[in-house]
Amino acid sequence: MSDRYLFIPITKTSISDDKSKTAKPVGTQYYIPTYYPNITVTEQDTYIITKGTDRLDLIANDFYGDSTLWWVLAMANDLPGDSIFIGDGVQLRIPANLSLALAEFNRVNSTSL
Repeated sequence: MSDRYLFIPITKTSISDDKSKTAKPVGTQYYIPTYYPNITVTEQDTYIITKGTDRLDLIANDFYGDSTLWWVLAMANDLPGDSIFIGDGVQLRIPANLSLALAEFNRVNSTSL
């Protein structure tokens, strides 16, 4: 499994905000927030009913060949994204057009640093 932070841009603080108790010193590195897109429903999407042993990462690996794409399933099904575990008997939508979801992810996360 690849490092989930590998492609998240890192930046540095450029000014000091003395009014804030949480201000970081100038030059402190931090990850830029990641934004996840809404994933549009299409007629080609697949639907499954989950079993008690199913997890989003395992399902992503089965359908997309990449377990790190679990977030696509979380976003497509309006799941909180704080857990890869799903309950038993949940209807889960598997988006058919992965390239569109990834393109939208890249669009909403494009930054000019």
